[in-house]
Amino acid sequence: MPKRDTRELILATSLGLFNELGEPHVTTNHIADAADISPGNLYYHFNNKQDIVLELFKRFIVQLDPVISVPENTALEAEDFWFQLHLSFELKGQYRFLYRNLVDLAEQIPNLGSAFRGLFRQEHDALATTLAGLEQRGALQITPEEKSLLLNNLMLALNYWLPFASMFENNGLAPADSQARAIAGVLQMVLPYLREPEHDEMAELMARYLQH
Repeated sequence: MPKRDTRELILATSLGLFNELGEPHVTTNHIADAADISPGNLYYHFNNKQDIVLELFKRFIVQLDPVISVPENTALEAEDFWFQLHLSFELKGQYRFLYRNLVDLAEQIPNLGSAFRGLFRQEHDALATTLAGLEQRGALQITPEEKSLLLNNLMLALNYWLPFASMFENNGLAPADSQARAIAGVLQMVLPYLREPEHDEMAELMARYLQH
């Protein structure tokens, strides 16, 4: 029987509990009980709950980085934007506890706030590069002023859909249908600036998400 990796078990268990219950409602004792290990064994691998959150955040960043890394001066198709968008939402859904309590976590855990601000800047730049790529291909027609506002709205939708869904829909930490509607909402923001045939392609994709 293969030896159990206790560190990985703690991280997987913590992620599941944080997503299900919300990070503030989970203690290290809850994690140890759910992982069927002693609290002392947990503290052997992590000094406290904040260390667990930071490790999960680092893993999230490693997985997100290739998703939001877009080469500059590359003509992109609208489908490229959709694919990047879908993967981003999927990954954020897997680590949704980070976004559900983003402000609180950033204030409570040293260095997490600055790390998130860095991530936001990186994501903003990636979105700007993506829109520029669509413009370069002729798929997007937008003024500089409209683009600036669109980028801010996209960032809000991409990073604050989870707390909105949780409060507005009163359904916990946002199920798959909330995620689908959030993606549809982002597509709707871009639609007015897309030319044919990309406009119809994105409109069809949006409709599919709304049918989720």
